[in-house]
Amino acid sequence: MTKILVVEDHADSRYMLERLLVSRGYQVMSAENGEEALRLARKDPPEVIISDIMMPVMNGFKLCCKVKKDPALSHL
Repeated sequence: MTKILVVEDHADSRYMLERLLVSRGYQVMSAENGEEALRLARKDPPEVIISDIMMPVMNGFKLCCKVKKDPALSHL
């Protein structure tokens, strides 16, 4: 089963995307910001990350850069 990490600071949007993906058979993890997402991804790497761009703490662009620089996650 494909594991997807959803990163979205708006709770309603995050919930709707989670429910849609789960209903399609995906395993879903979620985070409210890039910092939390990076921590989760390092602990339990997903196959896919779907991220908002404009978020507090760490935005989606910075998250993407950090993921690509991390040898354990750079394949994502």
